[in-house]
Amino acid sequence: MADYGLNGEFKKVFDFLSAVNQTAYKNVYLLSNEVLSKNPFSNNFLKRFLKRENPELPNSLKVFSRLLFYYLKSFVYFGIYLSFFAVFYISRLKYAVNPHLRELVLIDTFFLIDRIEDSGNYEDTYFVGLKEILEKLGKHYAYLPVFYITKNPARLFKTFRFLKKNRIPVLTEYQLLSAGDLFRLFYFILKYPIDVLIFARSIREDTYEAKLLKAEIIDNLRFTTFLKFSRYLQGKKIASLVCEKIKLISWFENQTIDKNLYKGIREGENKIKIYGAQPFIFSKSILNILADENEAKFGVVPDRMVVSGSYFIPEHSTLDFVVGPSFRYRKIFTTVFEVKDRDNLLVLLPYFIEDAKNILNLLSKTGISAQNIMVKAHPATPVKKFKNILPLNVKVATDDIYELFKTTKMVIGAASGTLVEAASLGIPVIYVKSIHRFDYNPLPIYGKGIIWDEVTSTAELEKLLAKFGNALDNINESDKIKKIAYEYKNMFFCKPTYENIIKTYELDH
Repeated sequence: MADYGLNGEFKKVFDFLSAVNQTAYKNVYLLSNEVLSKNPFSNNFLKRFLKRENPELPNSLKVFSRLLFYYLKSFVYFGIYLSFFAVFYISRLKYAVNPHLRELVLIDTFFLIDRIEDSGNYEDTYFVGLKEILEKLGKHYAYLPVFYITKNPARLFKTFRFLKKNRIPVLTEYQLLSAGDLFRLFYFILKYPIDVLIFARSIREDTYEAKLLKAEIIDNLRFTTFLKFSRYLQGKKIASLVCEKIKLISWFENQTIDKNLYKGIREGENKIKIYGAQPFIFSKSILNILADENEAKFGVVPDRMVVSGSYFIPEHSTLDFVVGPSFRYRKIFTTVFEVKDRDNLLVLLPYFIEDAKNILNLLSKTGISAQNIMVKAHPATPVKKFKNILPLNVKVATDDIYELFKTTKMVIGAASGTLVEAASLGIPVIYVKSIHRFDYNPLPIYGKGIIWDEVTSTAELEKLLAKFGNALDNINESDKIKKIAYEYKNMFFCKPTYENIIKTYELDH
């Protein structure tokens, strides 16, 4: 089994769910179950396990209420989903697959509707530069988009018309799926909770983990799941496309939408190679991101795992891991700055509101001059949510993060890969541990206490600010920081050159 370096309770949860899935994933419907996916953000199994919460099984009335809510919500969303098909056909958006095509490259990625509307443009922010290389090589390609996120058919119609007008090649689920597939989705809605309840009843173990799993998967029955299963149906249709060879370059977070897509593809002809791309920085406590080789036999794991740096390759694994281009981190290889220009404290607020508030509360109690503090909010969590607790006179930054790095002396933040970017440029990082949830720090143990460290209180924060400030002014300590920063850059990133991209994704043959 792959050794990801997990320890303690995290390893126990990963191994337990991996073993459970040896039975669960024999049922294709259970690929859509969020608890079994190990995703700590879409269910509470990991959080409850770490807190050792009492796993009380819901009574019959609670189970009935969960089922009622599930069916009502699913039927409403299914009606909205059908309207998406209607506006798709009205938009006349379509990708024409040439039946004589030798090879088709599909790019499985997210299309952020808000960003398209705000910018009036589409720019691939996940696989930066890949499109240009495919065009230079004369490759036939199309995006396989996951549209994120709207329930408004009118908004989606505008997006479809924009894509058509700008000739952006997209092969959508609305083109792939047939009326028969929509019937299968409807049947899935009806049958899925029944299969979950049957599986829950089959769990006979009397361990804490088994009892908690049983309680959590029943509690999660209230969530709709048919959109995940639609990816399984999409995969089957992609496998039946008439062309000699297909390469799927997939943004891979090992979520239920990924597992379903790959499973559907694998049930077709063996002409598709799946590249699971992870060109991003992540904490290994986000268990779903770690590919489970024990699940490979179910057809839900990519043929090749492409990670951003050697740090993410397990010590032992039967899976094909390679280090590949860090598409979104090009600037880390070109950014240079003078130490004398760095005098600001950059506060990077994380996605989760309670964690962001915790950082600002700690900061407001320190004696730091607000004149040199810059606060940058997470793109999905606007800074206006924190206007009442922002320290007076701080600067709210909206500039590109690498422009901010040029004047940054130290960074304060939590739960973000950007902290690794900062450290890789020689900027000391103060990590504020979460007080509300399990910790998902992406920084490695190596370098702790020299280039980064963690705090939980204002006193610790002030002490660490002073420590790193002195280290930057000390030649010997500063040299240690530079050395570790250089090693971080090699551990976490791979330069996205033309040659690296072609080699990694085998675009030359």
